[in-house]
Amino acid sequence: MAQSDISHTSPRKWVTWIALALCAGVVSATALRIVREHQRPGPFDTTRQGFCDFQNGVYFPSLAFRRGLSPYSQSYAASYPVERSIPFFSPVILAAHVPFTWLELQAAEVVYFVWMLLIVAAIAVCVTYWHQQPSDGGLWRWDLFACLALGLVATRSGQQTLFTGYFTFEMILASLVAVHYAQSRPLLSALALVFVSAKPNYVLPIALLMLCRGNFKAVILGGMVSATLATAAFAWIMPVGGVSELLEQIQQTQEIHRSDPIERPINNWIRIDGLAIIAKWTATDPAELLTLTVMLAMLVPAGGLLWLHHHPSWNVFNQDDTSADNPFPSGSALGLSGGLVLLTSLVSVYHHVYDGLVLVATIAALLIGTDDWKPTGKATRWLLAGCLLFPALNYLSSQKLLNALQMEGNLFQLITSANAVLLLCGWLMMLGLLVRRVRGRV
Repeated sequence: MAQSDISHTSPRKWVTWIALALCAGVVSATALRIVREHQRPGPFDTTRQGFCDFQNGVYFPSLAFRRGLSPYSQSYAASYPVERSIPFFSPVILAAHVPFTWLELQAAEVVYFVWMLLIVAAIAVCVTYWHQQPSDGGLWRWDLFACLALGLVATRSGQQTLFTGYFTFEMILASLVAVHYAQSRPLLSALALVFVSAKPNYVLPIALLMLCRGNFKAVILGGMVSATLATAAFAWIMPVGGVSELLEQIQQTQEIHRSDPIERPINNWIRIDGLAIIAKWTATDPAELLTLTVMLAMLVPAGGLLWLHHHPSWNVFNQDDTSADNPFPSGSALGLSGGLVLLTSLVSVYHHVYDGLVLVATIAALLIGTDDWKPTGKATRWLLAGCLLFPALNYLSSQKLLNALQMEGNLFQLITSANAVLLLCGWLMMLGLLVRRVRGRV
């Protein structure tokens, strides 16, 4: 190997080994923290939250589902060692996690922790693969893979997910695959959408914006499969009173969820949607109708621009005939189109800070400067990347530090609003960039 080649590749090797070592250290420290602060099944203890979401949101609801009991019901909450019944999301996700219920709780927690690490590796593999360039000479970018894995487990968002044991990493992987392959491999995208459909706050904005891009095959097929599986799953846990009783259970559990003081935007430190900012500073609790109205209002400009971007023949704003040859048609998760779909899904409707990991591919593309982003100035790219990355790094907006520093009043409001404000700024920047492309000014 020539000396120039050695000098070019050696730093990458060092980056790889350092990142992997740090990743192993972070994972080990997180595992020890889970053991030290492990949640005991039963009433929620704010001082011991290790794997609390796995117990309350994955294991026991899936166990009840396996036994044919509705985890949305109060009878479930009374007969299982959980804080409350689960909020509304598709029972398809419960069916997917049934294999973990074949193990005793402690063994299932260990296996699920390993499973989360495998999903982290899968996300890092996908994003690295999507970033492979001819200039890499066919060599796998281990440095990029290692840095992505480290970022996923070491950020505030990743730490929260690993520590509490929620299925967020699974949702992130499915969302990225659904958006990235919507045009090139619609069947794969449709299968990923089936998993995304587990949570309405994920699937509604993502699917609607994919339709605006013209990804009809992926969305229609994914919707049909999702509806079929959800119908079968609901039938499995249908209470004696039938559909009316099931709907009553879901409505009741939603009311319990909304009445939780921690879920109120004014008290919540991890909300990142735009409506949460307004609700926080006005000390109001937005109703579901208002939430849906705000979501649709934010989807309209994003969806309209995405339609014009992916359908140049409809573009009446640009009179330059050469603009019909769209230089960025793929809509991958790395580019402006895919990034806008994923970011709009976060800011337009109820989401928590750990959901921000869905932007990992977009952030990496911005920092690397992939083809889709090269026409955007470096300063603009880094500013946008900073807005998208800040929530993942904002450890100050965590329950432990907020309590330790005794932050209250306006200071609490400012710190806990920063994540949503910066994501909203990033969203406005993306809209502006897409306007320039629609107008033919790349």
